[in-house]
Amino acid sequence: ERNRLTTMRQVQAAAVELFDDEGFDAVTVEHIAERAGVSPSTIYRHFGTKEALVLWDERDGVADAELTARLGHQPIVEAFRDSVVVALAERDDLDLFARRLRLIYAQPSIWRAAAEDDLRNRGELAVAFAAVDGRRRARLGDEVQAATCLAALDVALERWQRPKQRATLTTLITEAIDATT
Repeated sequence: ERNRLTTMRQVQAAAVELFDDEGFDAVTVEHIAERAGVSPSTIYRHFGTKEALVLWDERDGVADAELTARLGHQPIVEAFRDSVVVALAERDDLDLFARRLRLIYAQPSIWRAAAEDDLRNRGELAVAFAAVDGRRRARLGDEVQAATCLAALDVALERWQRPKQRATLTTLITEAIDATT
């Protein structure tokens, strides 16, 4: 597992560097594989698509675990906010994260893939919110609350990745999500 994560980090870093230097559409999986020192099949096996190279975030599991631990002990929006802050703002690769976000917001195909991920995440989040009340199915209110939380996070991330942004990621996430209540 450790070797797999190391390889995925290495491939992602090589891909982002190439995308920044040459443009997303100009870079091939073969070129990324050569730069990362792996085979193209390794890239396809771990990521599937070029878009997923940018979207993959090993910290996603941290957010899920934090949210699971907090739900039922904190109000839902606060639990979401605090789990996202732990997962995103307290990371050691903020430069790479910002570069990935810039690619997401600049490249339509990555943005579309991110929107599809967001839709899946909204459904999963709504079910988690419903479970706080002992329900197995999400109601409209759960879906709206999940969508609102994710939209606030998106606004914070989009603002943070801007070149002249001075606010910290923690500050922007906190302010954006707190603005939903």
